[in-house]
Amino acid sequence: MKWGCCGDGDRVQAIAQAGYDYVESPVRALCIGEPEVSAKPFYDAVKESGLSVEGFNVFVSSDLPVVGPNVDQKALRRHVDAIVARVAGLDTSIMVLGSGGARAIPDGWDPNKARTQFKDFCSLAADALGPAGITITIEPLASTACNYIHTVAEALDIAHEVDRPEVGALADLYHMQMNDDPISELGKVAGELKHVHLPVPNLPGLIEHEQLFDHSGYLSALKAGGYTGRISVEDNGKRFVDFDTEAKPVLEYLQETWASL
Repeated sequence: MKWGCCGDGDRVQAIAQAGYDYVESPVRALCIGEPEVSAKPFYDAVKESGLSVEGFNVFVSSDLPVVGPNVDQKALRRHVDAIVARVAGLDTSIMVLGSGGARAIPDGWDPNKARTQFKDFCSLAADALGPAGITITIEPLASTACNYIHTVAEALDIAHEVDRPEVGALADLYHMQMNDDPISELGKVAGELKHVHLPVPNLPGLIEHEQLFDHSGYLSALKAGGYTGRISVEDNGKRFVDFDTEAKPVLEYLQETWASL
């Protein structure tokens, strides 16, 4: 089991000092579309930290749609190829396909055509990322963030239809709970998942929010279902207040919870 934390270059050092095993960063950190020197501060931070960036998220920005009438296959392929070039040496294994803005189905667009387009993009991405040893993980998103793919079951269905070893599904406690996607069902498919996210937990006296997430139930379902991959802490809802002091206690709490199950 590996524990990671999501963050841009400015958080990489703190993630390392807190004891996480790896970093998961947004693709924007690679400065795709800009000269490679623009990404040097990120590369330098990663090198200094001693960690690998084993995962990336926000795979595609909203100005490069993967469904709808304005899909540009050549531009998408250039984007994916540029990512492959820039992650060389970072030991990246996971590319999270959340990207709600890019995959949202436009009003009036045929959902069946959108599904075909989305699967086509998954295949296009697999062609480029697969040889680099990177797995694309389809992320269900809260219905408030995107109008397409809301449950783990939906993500798995699409991954099965794509039928490529480089394409799988992700579970995220934050989005599951926001969508009432039952955690009780997660154990049945946990062994199929390629990656998982969870939000920052409440820690009495340190991190306290009105909204509570069932971290224990989520981790229990994953463990019972045989999940052995990576787990990334993602700060959905901006639940960290002082990252430098809170990142380590969060990791310790999650590790202790996992060990107790």
